[in-house]
Amino acid sequence: MCLSAHILSNTTSYFIKFILHFSYYKQTGGSMSEFKGLGTPVSELKSLGKQDVALLEQNGIQTVEALIYRRRELEDIFDVPDEAAKHNKIRNAVIEALTLKKMWMVPASEWAKVEAEQIVFDTGSKALNQILGGGIHSMSVAEFYGEFGVGKSQILNTTMVLALNNFPNRTAVYIDTEKTYQDRRIRQIAESRGFNADSIVDRIILLKPPTTEDLFELVKRLYLTVEKRNVVLIVCDSLISHLRAEFLGREMLQPRQQALTRILNRLKLLAELYNIGVVVSNQVVAVPQATMTPFGEIKAAGGHVMGHATEPRVFVRKAGVSTRIARIEDSAWLPPAEATFRISERGIEDVSKEGQ
Repeated sequence: MCLSAHILSNTTSYFIKFILHFSYYKQTGGSMSEFKGLGTPVSELKSLGKQDVALLEQNGIQTVEALIYRRRELEDIFDVPDEAAKHNKIRNAVIEALTLKKMWMVPASEWAKVEAEQIVFDTGSKALNQILGGGIHSMSVAEFYGEFGVGKSQILNTTMVLALNNFPNRTAVYIDTEKTYQDRRIRQIAESRGFNADSIVDRIILLKPPTTEDLFELVKRLYLTVEKRNVVLIVCDSLISHLRAEFLGREMLQPRQQALTRILNRLKLLAELYNIGVVVSNQVVAVPQATMTPFGEIKAAGGHVMGHATEPRVFVRKAGVSTRIARIEDSAWLPPAEATFRISERGIEDVSKEGQ
């Protein structure tokens, strides 16, 4: 499968218009003029004229964040005969947009103010929250990896349910590539915690891409859903599944890693631009060499590409029938630490004295 293949431009345009219309309709009950989504209006860029703004909006770019997210497509959107003038127009708009988002030559003290606005998501376990610095932080891609059955999906499910309960006016995206999403489980977690299960489920946007190419195209356009549906959290269970199934053999390792890089970079950019949480689960691979890893002959799938892109990277392993141990495997700011939790009808929670 070749990820460089693009959908025809007219199909892409139709898709964007459909998503915009659907998103407005869901939020306003059919009234498009009343909707206010995430992001800074692209009309605030002084380097762009009214015609430029109208052209961008016609192509699905209505915010400063969307312009940054789709910056590589701007050459095709702006129809300026003079290539030098086109280049200058795009460069000035992108630099202004990055400056507004505090991503272009700003004092570190200014970026510290941005970090102070990060959302911290409760995982359901105080012990796990503690080693994560309070919980899962927005503006980065958090990774939980481990063998099958260790509870990765339960961590993601519980975090999502708690996020939707804590942010009643926002939604969550659930990208399911392993058929792990279960309505009954989401409702069980919500009801066991005393939440309105219907309200939780109604605000989950479920996406089930059948192939890697579909996954990439979905992530490529996901900014529209984030903006129009007021998304606060993106969950992906798992990110590597399709890639491992479709890119087989050593000769396919390079294109697989390139595809993974492109998907991860998009997710990271979404998290940072919109100040939302992104949490992914990851599988493991057996180490054929005799050298042992700290927890046996396994390591996270995805190689260095995955390791460099996620923050933090958390390894999860079994410690009993329902008890699990999570370890901070890698982080730019969190020290190595472990937390014990258990899986129950509430999703994940701290281990009680009776459960020890």
